[in-house]
Amino acid sequence: MGTRRVRRKDGEFTLFYRKVSPFSNHHPAEFDCGESINFEETKHFSCSEQYYMYNKASLLEDRQLMKSVLEADNPRAMKSMCSKGALNGWSDSVWNEHKENVMYIGSCAKYRASQHLRYALFLTTGSKLVECAPFDNVWGIGIDLKEAVSNESVSIKSGMNLLGKILDRVREELWEDKEYQDERKEVERRLNQDKDYLMNAMKHIDLIYKDRATRRYLMSKGHMSSDDQSYLTTSVRSLFPEWALPPPIEKDEPIRPSPPQIINFPRTPPIRSTRSITPPPKESRLFGRLSVGDTRRRESRSSSRFTWERRVEVEAEVEDVKTEKGAEVDRKATREIERGDDVTAEVKVDRNHQRIVRDPKKKKNGSIEKRRSLIRREIVPEVVQDLEDQNQKKNDEEFEKSEKGPKRRRKKEDVNREHLRHPPRKLFKI
Repeated sequence: MGTRRVRRKDGEFTLFYRKVSPFSNHHPAEFDCGESINFEETKHFSCSEQYYMYNKASLLEDRQLMKSVLEADNPRAMKSMCSKGALNGWSDSVWNEHKENVMYIGSCAKYRASQHLRYALFLTTGSKLVECAPFDNVWGIGIDLKEAVSNESVSIKSGMNLLGKILDRVREELWEDKEYQDERKEVERRLNQDKDYLMNAMKHIDLIYKDRATRRYLMSKGHMSSDDQSYLTTSVRSLFPEWALPPPIEKDEPIRPSPPQIINFPRTPPIRSTRSITPPPKESRLFGRLSVGDTRRRESRSSSRFTWERRVEVEAEVEDVKTEKGAEVDRKATREIERGDDVTAEVKVDRNHQRIVRDPKKKKNGSIEKRRSLIRREIVPEVVQDLEDQNQKKNDEEFEKSEKGPKRRRKKEDVNREHLRHPPRKLFKI
């Protein structure tokens, strides 16, 4: 989702959620730590979530589970390994005595090991860190990040926010540490020059780590060979010292990237198409309409991985949407209809998204002019859209090979056969 610093009547807050934020437990951050429950072995961790789940396994003294957590490359997989249902002999009352201290030790090790993450943490000074986890009232506040930013009437104190309080504690400890006095003075110097420095710097922190999350995913899929750090623009370099900028992304990182879920602040408005003689048809795989579920999935995907102003050019084979050509077709069809006097043209949209214009003057001859409608994608970069289509196609192929595949294929063929026998028709009068 992202990171955002906001000013409210009850103070300033730094809101964050998901691994695109540097303050998330799932954010990639390598560090070494030798403090764990029942064991004093120094291990290498790829994120603070891995350290937290490792201590769950060490509490039960399960060596095999500890090894599995260290070998896992996905924070969600680590979490599922150590869920309540997967652990034998688990006791919440015993773990509750250790969990906050475990998270504190892991967070300290994370920010001590990474200079750029530590500087980002220092930029939250003067505010309270809040994890906007919509389904977690213990570590978060149980409110979605988008709602917390846009609606000031929403109470941020609705949950326990344990993670935010622990990060506040870690920040204050590192802020007073003599080892990091130079970094503290740098923040104070820039703050004296500009009173809104912390607010502006946090906006750029949000953009930097969103772009890094997208590049990390594209590099894992082979669509990018290396990280050229083009997101570190001149304005970004003027806001941060050189040593506080994140290093280039390595191609083989211990955390397996996944498609980032991002909210841009403010939300990029959709680009309106040129004049059209019909309402823009909605995309459909089968019936020419989007179901409620498809609409929700598309809305969740509409948060752009790249902003339009800072799109990263990627060498990848993507579908070329010729908007100018489509707009010209629309304008031409509109002019043809407007030339008729008191002519009511009927327009149908078939399931292939073709616009069929029937002119009553030409109806006797049976001539039908077809116009291909301009189908605009929602605000989703073509590269990410293409990657998601490839993943969906791969999942469909794997399902076809399973036992349930032939049954679903027969059912789909019956539906298609029935649809061709009785195709849906929609008429719009102009």
